[in-house]
Amino acid sequence: MSQLVTDYVLGNSGTVLPASPWTMALAANNVGSGGGTDYARNSVWSASVATTNINEIGATTAAGYARQNIARTIAQGGIDWGTSTFDNTFSTGGQSSAADQVTFGAFSGAPSPNGADSWVLTDGATLNAGNPYFAGDTAATRTFANGDTEKVTATLKAG
Repeated sequence: MSQLVTDYVLGNSGTVLPASPWTMALAANNVGSGGGTDYARNSVWSASVATTNINEIGATTAAGYARQNIARTIAQGGIDWGTSTFDNTFSTGGQSSAADQVTFGAFSGAPSPNGADSWVLTDGATLNAGNPYFAGDTAATRTFANGDTEKVTATLKAG
């Protein structure tokens, strides 16, 4: 995300272009806080997870799983980003925006890998590919079976 801001938004270099549309994915490992199997600053999508790489659920067997689109617009109807708000609290404040809720599923069976520990804002429809821009942990590991759905709301706060 920092490269997107510095190269595209601030520098307008055109070397890093925002996705159109953004896509939301579910991953089988957690963002965490820097542990041995948590995301790292240089984490990438990888089917063969080696420590800090990100493995998307359904990459082997989708079973109804697919990335969900979030439009590159603000409050235009459909699934897109909300108008940002500013909180001036010194220690926790910043500018934030939340996307509209997306729904994964209904699943036609158990995806493989299964067990979503995080959501990832990324690009493209190809599983375990693209650029992971930012992510957040789910409240608990989510495992899926036939008929299940999962609702996710992405929020970005820059402080």
